[in-house]
Amino acid sequence: MKFVVRVAGRESAVDIVQRDGLYEVRLDGKKFTVDSRNFGFTDLFSFLVDGHSFLIDSAPVHPERGEYYARVLGRHYEVDVLDELLLAARDAEKTHEHTGAYVVRAPMPGLIVHVHAQPGVHVKPGDAVVIMEAMKMRNELSTEVGGVVKNVAVNIGDKVDSQAALVTIERE
Repeated sequence: MKFVVRVAGRESAVDIVQRDGLYEVRLDGKKFTVDSRNFGFTDLFSFLVDGHSFLIDSAPVHPERGEYYARVLGRHYEVDVLDELLLAARDAEKTHEHTGAYVVRAPMPGLIVHVHAQPGVHVKPGDAVVIMEAMKMRNELSTEVGGVVKNVAVNIGDKVDSQAALVTIERE
């Protein structure tokens, strides 16, 4: 299956073929052999990628839109996984969304433990803006756009709900 995967503002072409109980994954033309197992009915996965082991916690945010979150090595990522149909729909929907404010939101309820972002400071796609703790794991939340931080709505020690606005960035 062919997909486009977007992580931290970067887009990559991914082609996945299952062979002999393993997956052959081509990521931007590079070939990887992947063995994947999940732990029961949880969102916790073990990946063996070309002999390197990774434990990944993942869950859907809006699966009908291809939106997921993943935590790898304690770092949180917002991930878009788009097949050809979702890619066409998302691109058509976002043509008018490339201007104005971008809001970094809490992916789940948690506690703010560090705030990197400061009003007036320029950020690039992928820059960490907030670190929050949820389910006893620290998650580094980053921006997918470049621009100037307009508002920081949280402080260290704040408890936030899922989808709470944390940082607002005026796009470049």
